[in-house]
Amino acid sequence: MMTFPRPFRPIFCLALALLLLAACARPARQSGSAPFTLAIAHINDTHSNLEPVDTGLSLAGVEVKARLGGYARLKTALDEVRGSEASVLALHAGDAVQGTLFFNEFKGRADFDILNLLGLDAMALGNHEFDSGPELTGKLVEQARFPVVSANIDTSREPALAGRIRPYVVRLFGSERVGVIGAITPSTPQITTRVGQVVFHPAAPAVAVAIAELRAQDVDKIVVLSHLGYGADIALAKAVPGIDVIVGGHSHTLLGDAARLGQLGLTPAGPYPTEVRGPDGGRVLVVQAWRWGVELGVLKLTFDAEGGIAEYTARPMLLAGDDFSRDGKAVAKDSPEQARLVAALTASGVARVVAEDAGVAARIAPYARRLDAFRNAPIGARAVVDLIRGTATDPGPIVADAYLAKAPGAQLALLMPGGLRQDLYQGELTLGMVMGVLPFGNTLVTLNVSGAGFKSALEEAAEFRLKVHPPAGRDLRNIRLFHAGGFTCVVDPARPRGERVSQLLVRGPGGDFAAIDPAATYRLVTNSYLAGGGDGQATLKAVTSGRVDTGYLEHDALAEHLKALGVVQAPARRRVVLGRGGRLSLAPVVTPGALPASGPLAWSSAGFFRFDPVRQDGLAPGRCKDAIKIQSSVLPIH
Repeated sequence: MMTFPRPFRPIFCLALALLLLAACARPARQSGSAPFTLAIAHINDTHSNLEPVDTGLSLAGVEVKARLGGYARLKTALDEVRGSEASVLALHAGDAVQGTLFFNEFKGRADFDILNLLGLDAMALGNHEFDSGPELTGKLVEQARFPVVSANIDTSREPALAGRIRPYVVRLFGSERVGVIGAITPSTPQITTRVGQVVFHPAAPAVAVAIAELRAQDVDKIVVLSHLGYGADIALAKAVPGIDVIVGGHSHTLLGDAARLGQLGLTPAGPYPTEVRGPDGGRVLVVQAWRWGVELGVLKLTFDAEGGIAEYTARPMLLAGDDFSRDGKAVAKDSPEQARLVAALTASGVARVVAEDAGVAARIAPYARRLDAFRNAPIGARAVVDLIRGTATDPGPIVADAYLAKAPGAQLALLMPGGLRQDLYQGELTLGMVMGVLPFGNTLVTLNVSGAGFKSALEEAAEFRLKVHPPAGRDLRNIRLFHAGGFTCVVDPARPRGERVSQLLVRGPGGDFAAIDPAATYRLVTNSYLAGGGDGQATLKAVTSGRVDTGYLEHDALAEHLKALGVVQAPARRRVVLGRGGRLSLAPVVTPGALPASGPLAWSSAGFFRFDPVRQDGLAPGRCKDAIKIQSSVLPIH
């Protein structure tokens, strides 16, 4: 049975009663009132990407990097929407900060300086707004020239935020009133360890209370500005009556036309908007604008006389420059190749070239100049392939090896996918790129753990990822669990908690792998976030034996390791293999392949493997060379 903290139980009981009231009817509009048209322009999870982001696309059959997004382009696109629509609601669904050197250096001040230029109507709090503690959160909210909303948090006992966060805001468009309710993921205390005295509640009861209050104010158009994630947004739409639109974030979900996005080599998780029926039978539209400000979502709604959605049109658009690179080399300006790429981009109907707003670009420039010398410093290494998170070339195992290299005597290394925030692309690597991958400033911590304790930590990691960051569409083949150094294992996400991790092998001094000894003691290196209990790591938080915070920054360890490698290639072997139903899982193949006649097969995003516990890594890639090799779609990072 679901339970709530004692202070929250009266709120929940009130919410149950108000749910029934909210479901009954919308407040009556004046007789003969005309339909009302509203355009919602929205972004989410910009993560301190003030400047354009290199993004891999497939254009005209060619794999290229395009420069997408950036606040200067977003400003131009927003102004175009405002110029063509009479009523525009501009929203940000949270996680404005953390993820690039702009945050490391300016601690969100640069982000909010530029956000203030966009003319936002409201922003939801995201979990990463708390990464540096509530004191900084409070300063950023104070800097914002727009309301920051969240209905499901209680800040009354946190001095830095008390009285500063509204549950909702009402925007007026002539005589029309639109309510915007904020919601943040209740898992925030588990995925950032510095929330102070802020209390986080389940979203649905809090949103129901806010809707009832807005209904009492004759507000009949309700937008939930959510930092819950795409799956949770759909669940919220089905659970709470009275919602018209959910503008989401947190899961970095790309939505849209599959055929059109497929022309760019992209695969959406669902349609834009995703239409859901609420418990009252009303239509609820769920939208999200991918990540990092590379896309501006635009949803145009017409409300009928009763305040319901009569019709809508959708225009999400990827915002691109006209500069491209291919195989690590820039495509020449005004060349036939550039013209072909621009034409293919535009022909998709879901992306277009957008000029940068000169004023916003000028405001960003001084911040960027302060970072240039630092972020452009070469580290003496070159990547020969793109290292893309969530694919067969995920840089996570390389980071785990960097942990081990920096912590002599450590046998095991563990980190989580959410700790890696950017990809590493082919070419010369710089310190700025490395810090973009690991921007949090975590230090390396070494611990003594028993074999049984380490398995428990892995079980907790799997449980956390499954509950807090489930894969798109609940397809367990696409789950990303943790990154391993010095060990391999099989994880069956379908099994009960505590029984998912099996065939756990540890690399010995001679390089051979052997089954972990539950009673033996092993030296583990991880980051200070996980060692402090982040991402649900109660086991690691409780370990006191041999605990040493080395003081070494994880991004420095990665830079040193990459320099030592010199030539950086994709990880050669899969260390964490998915099982299914007590056996290793076989991925679907598009066309028949000649599979081996014997031996269990494992699926991973790199393709097929034969599981071979005698091998050092437990895997035998290439044994199924005739099978079709498939790559999973890139999943969101939170």
